[in-house]
Amino acid sequence: MCRLFLNRRANRHTMNPIAVLRTEDLAVEFSTQDAPVRAVQRVSIEVYAGETVALVGESGSGKSVTCLSVMGLLPETGRVSEGRIEFKGKDILAMESVARRRLRGAAMSMVFQEPMTSLNPVFRIGSQIAEAVEVQTGIGRKEAMHRAKDLLDLVRIPEASRRLKNYPHELSGGMRQRVMIAMALAGNPDLLIADEPTTALDVTVQAQILELLAELQAELGMALLFVTHDLGVVAGIADRVYVMYGGQVVESAPVRPLFAQPRMPYTAGLLRSVPSLSRDEVGRMPTIPGQGPAPGEAQRGCTFAPRCEFVQEACRVENVPILESGNRAVRCLRAEELSLS
Repeated sequence: MCRLFLNRRANRHTMNPIAVLRTEDLAVEFSTQDAPVRAVQRVSIEVYAGETVALVGESGSGKSVTCLSVMGLLPETGRVSEGRIEFKGKDILAMESVARRRLRGAAMSMVFQEPMTSLNPVFRIGSQIAEAVEVQTGIGRKEAMHRAKDLLDLVRIPEASRRLKNYPHELSGGMRQRVMIAMALAGNPDLLIADEPTTALDVTVQAQILELLAELQAELGMALLFVTHDLGVVAGIADRVYVMYGGQVVESAPVRPLFAQPRMPYTAGLLRSVPSLSRDEVGRMPTIPGQGPAPGEAQRGCTFAPRCEFVQEACRVENVPILESGNRAVRCLRAEELSLS
């Protein structure tokens, strides 16, 4: 499945000098009874119009927290403590709350991983989509219902007029996720964030949703930030990849060079863990030993050092900056000397 769309994709990266989304040295912390816990630190990413960027990492790496901070949806205990978040060149952290709410849903929108918890079980699908359209566009109810039908057509739901009358429980998981995508597109956003949208779906339906997102991104020309823990689904949908670990970005690169020659041992471990029908080996799949750091866990040096097979003493004690080379960047002291492909 991971390479389903490789032969059909074209490079859609535009040369627009202003990113649709840019975070710069973003840090997010959560208050606790003892002391604030920093879940995201020094995260800098860029997403341009017409491209798909993947944000990849294990659970707890900070992917979803980064996205929630962009959308302004952090829980009450969370806050952006440092850095900037820019949308089309404007610092959204400096915006008034009303202006930021107007931006959310219209100019930028988000699809979550479990649609059943996002859809209201007691209202029909059409009513819920129409409400999203009314809120984002200000049009009347009748016109919003027509737009709801058009949106269901857009996300390839057959018999859209009939499906408007369904309740969420009457739809399959894949259909419900298509409905959530339709609602996210209600305001014709410039940026769509898809936070692990295929996690709860079976493999066949995952492939269908991935293909739908790729097609919609191409048709609408929007920027797509695709969040996943699985590098296997990235190959066919992304133009560029940011790999997160321990609340930091540890590697970034265009998708093909990243798959061909990762420069960070953690990225190489993730790639080795991707299931493949072409594997010659039998038995257990390769895994990365150990566990990732807990959010806010104090640690000197490289956050991946306790699990890294190439670790040296310097990795445990020295500050590890992001090293940039061309269109690639990596947070690893040994990146230049290791051959990880």
